[in-house]
Amino acid sequence: MNVEKNGALVITDIRVQDERNLICRALEINGDQREEYIQLKVYKTPEPPEITMTENSFFMSDDIQEVGSCKSENGYPRSVITWYKNDLPLKEDQGQISSQVIQESNGLYTIKSTLSLPIQQADNNAVFYCEVSYHLPNGDHMMESEMKNITVMYPSKNVKLYKASPPGPVKEGDNVELRCVGDGNVQPEKSYKRKDEDDILGDGSSLILENILRGSSGGYQCIAIDFNNPDIFMTAETELQVHFLDQPEFSQKSPIIVQQGNNLSVSCEANSSVETETLWKHKGRIVTVDKFLTLHEMNHGMSGKYTCTINLPSVPGLSVSKELDIIVKGKPEVFVSTQSIYVQENEMVNVTCRALGHPKPTITWSANGTTAERSEGREEVSDLMFVVTPDIMNLGVTCKAANKLGSNEETIQLRSRITVTSTPDTEFKREGSHGVLIVVVIICILLLAILGAVLYFLYKKGRIHCGRSGKQDITQPGEKEQIVVEMKPDSPAEESVLLPGPQDKKLPEDQGEKYMDLRN
Repeated sequence: MNVEKNGALVITDIRVQDERNLICRALEINGDQREEYIQLKVYKTPEPPEITMTENSFFMSDDIQEVGSCKSENGYPRSVITWYKNDLPLKEDQGQISSQVIQESNGLYTIKSTLSLPIQQADNNAVFYCEVSYHLPNGDHMMESEMKNITVMYPSKNVKLYKASPPGPVKEGDNVELRCVGDGNVQPEKSYKRKDEDDILGDGSSLILENILRGSSGGYQCIAIDFNNPDIFMTAETELQVHFLDQPEFSQKSPIIVQQGNNLSVSCEANSSVETETLWKHKGRIVTVDKFLTLHEMNHGMSGKYTCTINLPSVPGLSVSKELDIIVKGKPEVFVSTQSIYVQENEMVNVTCRALGHPKPTITWSANGTTAERSEGREEVSDLMFVVTPDIMNLGVTCKAANKLGSNEETIQLRSRITVTSTPDTEFKREGSHGVLIVVVIICILLLAILGAVLYFLYKKGRIHCGRSGKQDITQPGEKEQIVVEMKPDSPAEESVLLPGPQDKKLPEDQGEKYMDLRN
């Protein structure tokens, strides 16, 4: 603390202890003495408040228990701490708030506040924080601590039993998890059993049923006991349905042999837990969506394997299939690779014949040659390679398929292939004719151009008077100049001529050439 020459008082490194009343005395020239009083106040912003929770979780109780404490250090003058719960300030009647004020050796204050409350279920996840309020020369201020939430451990009053997995309908072979959950934060001890049975199936938070079967359908029960009240039992029940679908059964045993031309009706059914949907397929094509397969006037093309598929629409993924073999009995049906073929004599030709029937047919050919037989499913196939002879050209080639029930045949007609050839002379004549045609057209165009030029010249010289009476036109009235060109593509150049138009008739005396004297 120093007094300057001008009478100013300077205090450096001010402390709390410097807070006091100061007196300034001044001696006037006349010897009078005057005094002025001034009060020096010291302020220090406290450190931000620190909150500490007693526990992270609390058991529900009507008794008051300490929840947490809040501390703010090194402030001056003394600050005040306020507690908040869910953004609302806590009052004394809502619990117990005790404060402790400590003045350190440096004169600064440390404020500590402790909060105690009865913990209820509604306090679960409640948010607590504290606030320190302090005064500075420029007004009142406050700072908040970080926020803390608590977990209230309260016992269950009820339990719920439900199927945790699988998420959809249960089918045979699934692994099923039944889970029992209480409505409290403290889960009770749980055990599981079938409804109306005494055997315990398992304990713990859930019951796992592996590779479940249809016999496991029915009611299940969860029994829960509270830790704090072992005499109180809580129970919950649930119904479990295990869906199943057995293998299909046909009304007639496979294979089914049907006489050609007859009708057939066969059913496909399977034992299941709920309503089914049935469809029949043949060669990858849906035949019907019904448990009954009905076929009319059967032929060999309707033979083969029919697949019956049954599924449960309400249970995705549960489906079974079974094949039914249907055989049509009758004389063979014959199919050849072509009905007719163009050939030349002595040419090597390949043809194919297919036969479908039951019993298995035998294929023969009317022509001699090399044959190769094979089976493709229910079809018998024969390939014939032969040389074309005049007899075969006339009769054709016949494929015959036969079994003990009859035979059928198909004939392939052989037709002569006509070959057209052109000689060099003919080709030259055609090419020459085309050239003559082009020359004639060019000459006609030139003649028309010359004629037009002459007429225009005469008109300019006044030799031709168009539209004047008493003057004769250069052509007869009504006549038109027409030039007709006759062109024969296959004729030599000298056979192409210019012909007169339809109105250009020669007069008897007009046998020679006429000339018009243009000089006058």
